Amino acid sequence: MKTAFSTTRLSAFLLKLLLTELLANISHGEVLKLGYITGGESRSDNPSYDRPGRVISGAITLAVNEINSNPGLLPEDTLEFVVAETFGDSTESLKYTAELWAGGVAAIIGPQETCTCEAKLASAWNLPMISYFCPEIEVSNKHRFPTFARTRPSDVQISKSVASVLKHFNWDSVYVLHNANERFKEVLNAVNRILTKNRIQITGSKSWDGLYLHGLTPNPFVQLVDQTYHDTRIYVVIGEPHEYIGLMTYMEKKGLFYGGEYFVVGLHVDQLYDPKHPEQYIQGLFMPSPDVLSTRAYKSYFGVIGSSPVYPEYEAFSTAVNDYLEAPPFNFLNPFKARGFNRPKIIRPEAAYLYDAVYLYAKAAHEARKNNEDPRDGRNLLKYMVDTSYKSAMGYIVHIDKNADAQGNFTLIALAEIPHKPGELGLMPVGGFQQVVFVTKENEKVTG
Repeated sequence: MKTAFSTTRLSAFLLKLLLTELLANISHGEVLKLGYITGGESRSDNPSYDRPGRVISGAITLAVNEINSNPGLLPEDTLEFVVAETFGDSTESLKYTAELWAGGVAAIIGPQETCTCEAKLASAWNLPMISYFCPEIEVSNKHRFPTFARTRPSDVQISKSVASVLKHFNWDSVYVLHNANERFKEVLNAVNRILTKNRIQITGSKSWDGLYLHGLTPNPFVQLVDQTYHDTRIYVVIGEPHEYIGLMTYMEKKGLFYGGEYFVVGLHVDQLYDPKHPEQYIQGLFMPSPDVLSTRAYKSYFGVIGSSPVYPEYEAFSTAVNDYLEAPPFNFLNPFKARGFNRPKIIRPEAAYLYDAVYLYAKAAHEARKNNEDPRDGRNLLKYMVDTSYKSAMGYIVHIDKNADAQGNFTLIALAEIPHKPGELGLMPVGGFQQVVFVTKENEKVTG
């Protein structure tokens, strides 16, 4: 196994941190260093790593620059950040957590790949850690992780929304189908936990392997449905949403939707609703448009998805993130520009969570300063984060609960005619979720 640093790299890294500290001591205020743990590069032994840092990292530069230019937020201090590149390796993430602490950072923004072990280390050192990426349920326990907060909603949040839908329609028994990919295991665990807590019986679960591409690969849902439909009426499905068309069209071909006895509730994990292309949710990945079969099938479907950002604010945010991605210290060139196309990268939702994480720290540190408290005291700092609300880079208000978890904003989508496109159908918003409350368009509320 490769070590995280050579001796030369470690020395250079620590020297950079110490020089920052020296500059702080000779200035009028103090430099509060943030350690940004991210993965923007890949190694030869992991070439498939998707390098999310390359499409989100500009958000930390944007946030730090805005805060430093704001005389009403940490007026006596200056924020700076150092980048800790993990290459998608959880071992690197752990080592960087230790080295950033040893280098004197005021807080860690991250980590990215994993967070439970890193959060435990941070709590041992009383170091504030605010993650923009971590969905793991375990770190919500503030007795074990008293210095950890996050701006990315945990997998519990979307699970609570699913429970609210099921309770709203008095569906008290479901069968769960899920993609076997590691990415969805935490979601599956959260769904099992929340549905059981809400007295919704899970009669069983089955999985499919690999990525299903409609019309190109064998349909795994044929066998899954044939094995389960006799004792099932409501399916909850967890995977890539474009895979769900295999389930929906097979159930339609089999005639299961005709009598209205069967229904599917799908989780759109780590996705934000795109109001510009509602038709994409009822077609396969490589289908040019929805066909008649899929349109009929999706009459028996609800989806739970992250709420759409507020436009045009989010467009301006995306533009700024793209500009900072190409600037130091990241210098991630836009591949479209290299090929002569004048188009930005499509940034991931985690860019907004990253921006929010920096602001969450800065506002808590500001409150600590007002009370002559140490902005590095993680346990104390969390009291200025829990049970607070902020305006996210998404454009809407987000609440931080008693576990220092950001509450998700989710939307319920169902088949409907697309506005201004007569005769064209797609999945359109029909309800929303405020914390753990389901709100229909008729404003009926159901506790989740």
